[in-house]
Amino acid sequence: MALENPPIHLDPRVATDQSSARVFELMLNGLVEMQPSGDLGPSLADSWEILDDGLRYRFYLRPDVRFHDGRPFSADDVVWTFQTMLDGTVTTPKTGAFAQLGRVEKIDDHVVDFHMRESYGAMLVNLTTYLGIIPAGEDPETMNRHPVGTGPFRFVEKTPDRVVLEAHDEAWEGEPGLDRVVLKQVPDATVRELELRKGSTHLVVNGLAPDVISDFRDDDRFRVVIDPGSNWKYIGINLRERPLADVRVRRAMRLAIDRQRIVDSLWQGLGIVGDTPIPAGHWAHHSELPLAPFDPPAARILLDDAGYPDPDGNGPASRFTLTYKTSTDETSVLQAQVIQSMLAAVGIAIEVRSFEFATFYNDVKQGNFQLFSLTQTGIVDPDIFALMLHSRSIPPGGFNRGGFVDARFDRAIELGAAAVDPAERLPHYLRAQEVFASQVPFISLLSRMNVAVMPATLEGYENYLSGELYSLKRAGWPAPDLD
Repeated sequence: MALENPPIHLDPRVATDQSSARVFELMLNGLVEMQPSGDLGPSLADSWEILDDGLRYRFYLRPDVRFHDGRPFSADDVVWTFQTMLDGTVTTPKTGAFAQLGRVEKIDDHVVDFHMRESYGAMLVNLTTYLGIIPAGEDPETMNRHPVGTGPFRFVEKTPDRVVLEAHDEAWEGEPGLDRVVLKQVPDATVRELELRKGSTHLVVNGLAPDVISDFRDDDRFRVVIDPGSNWKYIGINLRERPLADVRVRRAMRLAIDRQRIVDSLWQGLGIVGDTPIPAGHWAHHSELPLAPFDPPAARILLDDAGYPDPDGNGPASRFTLTYKTSTDETSVLQAQVIQSMLAAVGIAIEVRSFEFATFYNDVKQGNFQLFSLTQTGIVDPDIFALMLHSRSIPPGGFNRGGFVDARFDRAIELGAAAVDPAERLPHYLRAQEVFASQVPFISLLSRMNVAVMPATLEGYENYLSGELYSLKRAGWPAPDLD
């Protein structure tokens, strides 16, 4: 499988990048497992109870599971995985996802209790391979060198540009149909396309230039699987810097970007424009939220009102200049250039700077940006808002790298998270989306369709909401014809 970028870290407590997550989906198990629909089912925990009005989760663990190195899996491993994050032994940006979790208690070898400081409706979503269970005693350095899990594939080797996994023939879920999976870095979309065509790569998920998808659909040597997805493309904004600290500037930028044109042309229709990260069709999506239009004249008025008039009164002379960081991915660079042109039309000059992904992503994590573009994957529960935008999720406690602080927003997502019943959670997340659309801490571009391309002979692959690879444990090549 071709990845745009190499995995950054192979300890699930530490890693936040998509490529590392793809490794975890094959090599680790969580207490629960994501289904293609986005629902959750059993995994290392074959059942669970929500007790004490949501203040305690009790998990009943499978008794027949071993790690790849033969160690038996037990409650001690669950306690170790979580408690090392909670007590600060391991420094992790995932702390915000478990802010409501107080402690994890071993009841016996196959029963654990999660004690919550407050009820938390999104708790189960965070217990997938997002935080897969690792053996007790493992530190991040050891896991990064030679990770050990309970999943269908075991670790073989890691080089600067690839991770090699092989089938674990004693996997508790059953031996997978594929003998070997190599997740390799192929940073250029054109090269990914060529490797698919010549057979040196067999699977690309959401990693091809949109304008080549139709060619693969017309070629009977390949199978193209397209489904609605929950991968959200956005422009990140540093709200600490002028002029971006002014909400009128952020609103003007959104009005100046023709997002539907970007979907129709650059993304070949494989996306849906929205003003919220929650995708259409999701139970928490705000379907009545008015979509901000493409309106350059209104953008110019807002910029004037914010104190950034057109220098010569005749446009499109530059009112100010911003730096926009992105990766070297071809489509990402093209998108940045399209946005650069659209913003120039209202007097905002954009300097596009593209970097190799590790350098680019490190700048984002360090807050070294004015604007950047990324894709947030795995939006299954609306509590993603807490990790990305709650004031307590400003790094190192989460991913609020732009420094967004809004008491109304914080309160809405706190109330939404505190309820367990989706019907009780919904009004609060609708309010959070209204604040998000009004304050524009990010410029929402689109929710992408999931597009997977593979040889027609690869059987059993199906898309998950965010392009996860869980179905590869059921995939395989057809048996050879011996006649």
